[in-house]
Amino acid sequence: MVESVVASVVDKALEAVLRKVGEGRKLSTEDLVVLMLGLFQEIRKDITETNKRIDNLYDLLGKIYQTLIKQETTQRQ
Repeated sequence: MVESVVASVVDKALEAVLRKVGEGRKLSTEDLVVLMLGLFQEIRKDITETNKRIDNLYDLLGKIYQTLIKQETTQRQ
């Protein structure tokens, strides 16, 4: 829950900073920190998605391995 609140706050702050960028205004140090937090948030999402894909591939390989073992055992009998 805390993560979703933080994500929401960062998103709103990021919108404000991007408006400043769109207007050509100078960014403060705080604005740069908000941009970095937004970047880190996106990187974290990408890493989470990549981890899910890796887990799915691992599970698929495990199923394929088990199927091959069963086939080999069946052929030996």
